[in-house]
Amino acid sequence: IIIKTLISAEPQMNMSCDQYVPTSTNCFELLGFDILLDDLYQPWLIEVNLSPSMGCDAPLDQRIKGNLIADLFTLIGIVPLE
Repeated sequence: IIIKTLISAEPQMNMSCDQYVPTSTNCFELLGFDILLDDLYQPWLIEVNLSPSMGCDAPLDQRIKGNLIADLFTLIGIVPLE
């Protein structure tokens, strides 16, 4: 469902990148996908957030979002100092 959503939005994303990003190799976007699973485990796309909230209201939020940011930095090549 995520791949199909990204494919459907590709022309608009490419146009925006061409218009606003001078060098496409130094750009990334974090998207928030809200997906509902019904009683038969069928996924339903509710919405896609361009700027998902990274606020932490609970310890579980902090753990999940902290790991998300760590993974994001790893994916883009930023490694932690040791």
